[in-house]
Amino acid sequence: MTTKKLFALAVSALFVFTSCNQDEPAPEVNDGRVHFASGISGVQTRVGGAKGDEWDGNESIGIFMVKNATSEIAEKAENILYTTTSIGKSATFTSTTPIYYPVDIDTKVDFVAYHPYDKNNKEPFPDELYEISLTDQTNQSSIDFMYARADNDGKSFNKENNQPVNLVFNHILSKLVLNVLKGDGVTDDLQGLEVKIKGVNTTCIFNFETDKAEGEGLTLGEALIPYNAGNNTFEAIIAPNIFNDIDDTYLVEFTVGGNTYTWKMLDNIAEIKEFESGKKYIFNITLTKNKVKATGKIEPWEPVGAIQGTAK
Repeated sequence: MTTKKLFALAVSALFVFTSCNQDEPAPEVNDGRVHFASGISGVQTRVGGAKGDEWDGNESIGIFMVKNATSEIAEKAENILYTTTSIGKSATFTSTTPIYYPVDIDTKVDFVAYHPYDKNNKEPFPDELYEISLTDQTNQSSIDFMYARADNDGKSFNKENNQPVNLVFNHILSKLVLNVLKGDGVTDDLQGLEVKIKGVNTTCIFNFETDKAEGEGLTLGEALIPYNAGNNTFEAIIAPNIFNDIDDTYLVEFTVGGNTYTWKMLDNIAEIKEFESGKKYIFNITLTKNKVKATGKIEPWEPVGAIQGTAK
């Protein structure tokens, strides 16, 4: 190996994450650094930003560099930690162990990235199953699992690539938003309203081999306490799952003024057969003494139309 090559490999690097439509100038010397551009696709399930499409800051992601069209780790670049303190749609991530392309230009590589980072998620890849606990909803960014895979439209990358690798993160879990209103027969105001979601999986497994979340068949845990976003709006990140007709599943309890109102989703949203990965479901729930009614639709990568419902 020449002295110039040894010097180039010794140069430290940063991953600079920018928005997908922002150009990053090529380095004057191609020293093998991997540059990235990053975005978050679709309607977001994240808390950050008015639309939930921003990095919150203090984010950690893991990146794998794999040989073209395989799951074989290249250059030992396995679950490399990158972190940021930036806030916004673009962010700068740094690493103490940055990734370089293979020196051999004939060795082409792809990239896999995920959020949030797990130091134990190392090997074997891709058979490693990433377990996501949904019990604590207070910091939704920390449980908002996102995943990106970049292969340059099947052509992969090598050291000659001077353009940022475009990492587009997709949301793997589902988002539930409950807008709660007071209806007929409810004399209590909604101050101090408490919400519990019962009969849902509190754990989800992401399979790196299939790029899918697996929630079915897991034991149901304690009730989820959704994040209180204010103004009687409650948000929860939940495992994608197909509805079943088992009693005591998908129940939502609203407690206020010593009274509890129960909404059973399966009774009212027959047109929605499942919570799908990457979808955001918005329900308008009216607390009333009458029977629950709900209608709505699902559009890919769009929020479900506001669904009118009541809880008795």
